[in-house]
Amino acid sequence: MSTKKIWFLILWVLLFAVFLGLSIWLESPVCLHIASAIPILIVLCLPNREQNQYIRARHLKKVRLLAHDSGENGRLTISFTPGFIRWKQGGKLYFHLNTLSRGEAAAESANPHQQASLSVLPYDLAPHPSKSGWVGIDLEQLAARTASLAITTDEVVRLIIPLQDLEQVAVRHMAGLLPVGNNSKRLHA
Repeated sequence: MSTKKIWFLILWVLLFAVFLGLSIWLESPVCLHIASAIPILIVLCLPNREQNQYIRARHLKKVRLLAHDSGENGRLTISFTPGFIRWKQGGKLYFHLNTLSRGEAAAESANPHQQASLSVLPYDLAPHPSKSGWVGIDLEQLAARTASLAITTDEVVRLIIPLQDLEQVAVRHMAGLLPVGNNSKRLHA
C-alpha cells in the first residue's frame, strides 16, 4: 500500500471520528449524516490484498516448480492442479526463485489430452516491487492471450518460462537496486 493511500486512510478515519464526536456533542443530524458517509471513502482507501497470488511453501502439494536443462534451452515449468490459479481475479502470480527444483518432469497425469500449457513471454514477467527474489507473472496478459487460442484458462495446468527470461528479470531488478549518481567511487589507474 502506497504512503499516499495510507495518509488518505488515516485522514478519513480521523474525519469520521471528528464528525461522529461532533454529532454527539452538538446533537447535530447533519454531522451524523456526514459521519455515516465517510466509511464509503474509507473502504476506497483500503488495500486489495487478494489481487496478487503467491506460490508459498504450503502450496507445494498443488504446485511444482521444476527447472530443466540449465543451458541455453533451459526452461522452468510450473505445474499446478486445475483451479489453483484464480484467472478471473487478475493481478500477478508470484513465486520465489529459491523454491525451484531441478530434474526431469515425470508424467503429469494419465490423460495428457486434457492438459494445456502456456508459454510465458519476457514481458509477462516482472520482479516484485518490494520483495527480493520474488518474480511475478502477469495473469491478465496470459488470459488475454488464450482468447485467441483453442483452449481456455480452465484447461491450463502448466506454465513454461525460459530460464534466460528469468535471468533477464533478475538482472533488471538488480540494476534497479544499484545506486545511481556521483556518490559511487571510481577506480583510477
